[in-house]
Amino acid sequence: MKALLLDADGVILTKGEFFSVKFAREYNVPLDDVLEFFKGPFGLCQKGEADLKEVVLPYLERWKWEKGLDAFLTMWFEGDFHPNTQGITTIQALREKGVACYMASNNERYRATYIKERLEEAQVLDGYYFSWAMKYRKSDPQFFQHILTDLQIDSADVYFVDNDQKNVDTAIACGIQSYLYSDGLLEELLAQI
Repeated sequence: MKALLLDADGVILTKGEFFSVKFAREYNVPLDDVLEFFKGPFGLCQKGEADLKEVVLPYLERWKWEKGLDAFLTMWFEGDFHPNTQGITTIQALREKGVACYMASNNERYRATYIKERLEEAQVLDGYYFSWAMKYRKSDPQFFQHILTDLQIDSADVYFVDNDQKNVDTAIACGIQSYLYSDGLLEELLAQI
């Protein structure tokens, strides 16, 4: 293993309750109304085809959010940022053993920037690959082909960990040794080196 690709939400960051569910409950917005945004326009933002700050505005109005766009994004991004401290300790140990570790995430530009800035403060990773910048989500083989080309590395030398089976399956189809995340998995990978 020369390189390890790691998902953000659910691997490097712990994944609790989905923001959409929490927001709908706490602000008394119908969940279907919130999911309409996340299953529609937000997906375009993740592929870099739309700007979150533009497409969310009509929804904030519908949801009767009166605190402004910046307050909404701050609440969302800060509320969803919970580093997996045990996982990060293991990532640091992997890097000390010569494994380059990268985030590989379906994220739109503003949240990706927030995550990257927060993790760079602690120098957790060697680099970041976000769907918004590559114009492909992880369910598209071109996402992984882009990374392999960028790193100039053979797929046999790359491992991938994600908490979504369809992303794992896509990476496997690209020749990347891939795993569905579970507690203790990163420690198992470290023990193999």
